[in-house]
Amino acid sequence: MKKEAKYSLLYVEDEEFIRGVVAEFLQNYFKEIFQAGAGDEALKLYKEKKPDIIITDIEMPKMDGLELCEKIRKDDKTTPIIIISAYSNQEYLLKAVELNLVKYLIKPVEEDKLFEAIELCFDRIESKNPSVISLGEGYSYDTFNHILVHDGAIINLTASQSKLLEILIKNKQRVVSYQQLEYEIWYDSAMSKDALRCLVRDIRKATYKQIIENISKVGYRVNIDG
Repeated sequence: MKKEAKYSLLYVEDEEFIRGVVAEFLQNYFKEIFQAGAGDEALKLYKEKKPDIIITDIEMPKMDGLELCEKIRKDDKTTPIIIISAYSNQEYLLKAVELNLVKYLIKPVEEDKLFEAIELCFDRIESKNPSVISLGEGYSYDTFNHILVHDGAIINLTASQSKLLEILIKNKQRVVSYQQLEYEIWYDSAMSKDALRCLVRDIRKATYKQIIENISKVGYRVNIDG
């Protein structure tokens, strides 16, 4: 990961040794790193310093990471936040989607996964695009975490289903050709028309019929606002 160090980071971790090691590890990628060992301390630093990006652990005394994020999100809907937990908890994951967090990482965090999440934060700042997209009918899709949610429940998608949905969302203002879908989803093998139709049919079953429109002999487009 090579980026000009132009953003500030608030890093929240209650274990002092881990906090020091990670902060030192990341110092070349941020112009400034603010450190906190508890949620209440982090909230105070956030209000004083207004960091560009926040990385916080969930499990902390006094105020946990999710409570910290909830307080921040009351007035700040855009600052990218990465949350880290020792547990793969579906309730936590759903909360992360609800709070429009960039990434939910599980300890021990792999270096490449952390850098990928930080890159996503940089991209969000620079593009100003939201990561959670409303699909209508109570459905939403988190493009950073690749999660489809309906009325507070996660709907499991295959890798190919997620890929198709993300391509259509990314190109929501236009029709995506069959050729582009073939190249991006089946880049290492041939695509059959039946395979693509099955993929679209399965997404419609998981959501609702009108979400994807077939433009005869051209391709597909997603029917969402914006």
